[in-house]
Amino acid sequence: NEAALKYFLLGAFSSALLLYGFVWLFGITGTTDFADIAVALRRTGIASGPVIIALALITVGLGFKAAVVPFHQWTPDAYDGAPTPATAFMSVAPKAAAFAAIIQIYFGALQPLGADWSASLALLAAVTMSVGNIVALAQRNVKRMLAYSSIAHTGYILAAAAAFRAGDGAVAGVLFYVMAYGVMNLGAFASLLLLDTDGTRGATLVELSGFAKRQPLGALVFAVFLISLTGIPPTVGFFAKVFVLQPVLDAGMPWL
Repeated sequence: NEAALKYFLLGAFSSALLLYGFVWLFGITGTTDFADIAVALRRTGIASGPVIIALALITVGLGFKAAVVPFHQWTPDAYDGAPTPATAFMSVAPKAAAFAAIIQIYFGALQPLGADWSASLALLAAVTMSVGNIVALAQRNVKRMLAYSSIAHTGYILAAAAAFRAGDGAVAGVLFYVMAYGVMNLGAFASLLLLDTDGTRGATLVELSGFAKRQPLGALVFAVFLISLTGIPPTVGFFAKVFVLQPVLDAGMPWL
């Protein structure tokens, strides 16, 4: 269908951008080893056109993979159009892989350019958190609401990644949030299957009315996962947000 085609085309496009960025990086440094790339970039710095191009292409490519605003357009339609179990997988696995790549590439190979990419990631994180949460408020379909929620959570994780000056605290924040987000989102979509037994569509907010009477346990579990996604204590979502906000403060970015 149209959503699947959009997902396929944008996925191929983002992969091409990411690969092209890696090619530029290889052309600049002459190596694919992260440690050697870092040594080469420490000599060249950011004051080089090819380095800026490589950094921009890699950032855009990974931004598509992680659904960072403004590279998020595929997410709501793909989530809404796919079967609910597939949506649950798409909401967690690609995001976890994207942030694993971000940690390896930015904190490893691109670490000498940290002062430059940190500012870019921080700006993208702020926009992503804002757009994801605000647009989610206007949704009437639960799957689309969770799609924009997923975008907002990408912003939270990206904020920790931007706080590279916090060192291991930033990495720990990213990893813990990805783990917590995976549990919360898979649980929310699993609960949604109780409303959508054929697993092909997302329930509307109107259809949630009376859920507690029809499925008391399912409604309770769904509520707990939504509260956790919101970040209310004592759920894991609260501790996940603490783990990403602390390194942001430690890195001297209270505005974020």
